[in-house]
Amino acid sequence: MRPKEFNRNGMLEKCIVLFWKEGYNGTGIQKIVDTTKVNRYSLYDEFGNKNGILIASLELYIDRHIPWELLAKPDSLEEILFEFYSSFFRPSKNNKHPIGCYISTMALELRETDVMQVFFNSYLDILKNKFTQLLQIKSNFNKSKVALFAEQLTMFYCISMGMYIIFSQQETEKYIQDNINLITKCQSK
Repeated sequence: MRPKEFNRNGMLEKCIVLFWKEGYNGTGIQKIVDTTKVNRYSLYDEFGNKNGILIASLELYIDRHIPWELLAKPDSLEEILFEFYSSFFRPSKNNKHPIGCYISTMALELRETDVMQVFFNSYLDILKNKFTQLLQIKSNFNKSKVALFAEQLTMFYCISMGMYIIFSQQETEKYIQDNINLITKCQSK
């Protein structure tokens, strides 16, 4: 029997929506099969197991849906940071994802699992490196301040992702703006 061919990224996009709405633990393999129309054999052959599907979906999300391009805009540091953080709290016209961050949602649900801890730590390293690059270009910080503020921006990202659960979009954006103002004012000191 020849395995069924399928669009890997299209299938993973469906899994992102499914895991986000149903939760990873609330989604069985049969639900993935029914939603994606990809048979079990093909899923196991491509991803190994459900964890493999999760990791592949998280990697695709980083590649397609984290708005890295916002960090390269010619705007001020304050404008860039506000746009980057607040982009997670606005509905997207390009996909069917809920508001928020898929990675943070999965990290919250699966924080006790080794696979998620390794993945999330790796993601935070990527984020910290992106913030470091941004600060090197857009701030007048010395090298040690760049490292410190990149770390703070990364932790602020983690805090911000929890904000959308608790507060309205308007309250979350005000919180983000206030904190970015504080951070950017520090660059003049």
